[in-house]
Amino acid sequence: MSPVETFAAPSNTHHPFSSYLQGARYAWSQMDLTPEQSVISSPEEANETVAQSRFVRDLISGGDLILAVGPHRTLLRVASAFLCEISPVFSVMFGPNFEEGERLRNRQPGDPEMVLELPDDDPLAFDNTILALYGSNPSTQDCGPEDIQKISILADKYDLVSRFTFASVYWFAKYAWADDPEETWQLTTAAYWMQNPDAFFTFSKKLVKQLQPSHLSYVAGIPDKELGLRLCFIWTGLVPFVSVQN
Repeated sequence: MSPVETFAAPSNTHHPFSSYLQGARYAWSQMDLTPEQSVISSPEEANETVAQSRFVRDLISGGDLILAVGPHRTLLRVASAFLCEISPVFSVMFGPNFEEGERLRNRQPGDPEMVLELPDDDPLAFDNTILALYGSNPSTQDCGPEDIQKISILADKYDLVSRFTFASVYWFAKYAWADDPEETWQLTTAAYWMQNPDAFFTFSKKLVKQLQPSHLSYVAGIPDKELGLRLCFIWTGLVPFVSVQN
């Protein structure tokens, strides 16, 4: 594998999606796959073996791009055209303002695999995101509150929210009964990032009624700490009113 190259800034800094790119760490690299680097079939296998053996999770068979996701570089094969279709952010990354986008489009059979390094993202969340949007894989019906929260973080980061309109409605309805405070927190923040005001109101109301002494312990698990602290402040202020109503 070639050394990781720093991803260059786009020549058009006034592009409407440049703010998304400024908030992410990513880089390009290349690798030559060997016959021993067999394809794996499940995200659980990917999390267990990729870091050691560099197996590739074949999310989109025949795809022209490998994502190296997370600190342990879980390898996921995808199609750049599909990422461009679902995400304006990836459309910019692979567009004419970036040299790497041109190299990706001009790649020939036998050339080294192009790898997009995404060290800050969650590999299982990326796996579930692609499964949900590429062919609507039924396995994503079983995503739990933590999975949904992590997917929503990616959806917000890569401007995928509109693509999850129907899936998110299903998930939030499925877990309307959730009464564990941590799960309620996960669903509340997911509803915020998925821009679902009805679900956000429902889960926020439930979170306040659970009367936790503090939600600060949950803030560490989300990338936007400022948002988490603001939500904690708002919910703490609402507790006396809820207590009176009860």
